[in-house]
Amino acid sequence: MHPEASRLFALDEALRAEAEQMLAESGIAAILADYGYEPVGSYAMRTMTWRDLDFERTEENPDWDRHWEIGTRLAKTRWCVRLQCVNVYKEAWQDYGLYWGVRSANPARSELAPPGDPMIWKLDLWTARPQEWTDVERRERWLSLMTDDARSYVLAIKEAVCREPEYRKTMLSVHVYEAVLEHGIRDVAGFRQWWERTVRDASE
Repeated sequence: MHPEASRLFALDEALRAEAEQMLAESGIAAILADYGYEPVGSYAMRTMTWRDLDFERTEENPDWDRHWEIGTRLAKTRWCVRLQCVNVYKEAWQDYGLYWGVRSANPARSELAPPGDPMIWKLDLWTARPQEWTDVERRERWLSLMTDDARSYVLAIKEAVCREPEYRKTMLSVHVYEAVLEHGIRDVAGFRQWWERTVRDASE
């Protein structure tokens, strides 16, 4: 177990509680439920270290008008300070999907959020066909391997690397999960060495 496991578990628990409060009080939770979005990523894995949420929904034939309708309803909550809409089927910056990138203020805070406010929540909302979710088995495997011991090291490494310039560009949270859960990595130095060898160098 990581020496700071108790603090890291408390951080995750506090962020998940704040997320639930923000989603409920802003009205976003009801909208996501209406359209069948399910939480994935760090919220589902209980590995939260910052205000970032991922949701997915499945549609046999993803519909652009319906996708736009979702964004319109989110905007009308008045808590979404920024919305980015992308049809990835036509702009191939990933393999597939309809995407909403949302930045949401927290109704629990009365003051206006300044630019770059760390209290702003980031939400990634994806819609895709059933066969396009190609990483379902891997995520299920990771969940089965996520003991409290492993979770403590995932949290520690995520917290340590989240402000590095590569993070969210070429260094991703899935790399942390893979390193800890599949390769037994237990420290930041070991993770960076593994990442440089298996991810960065392989892409160059």
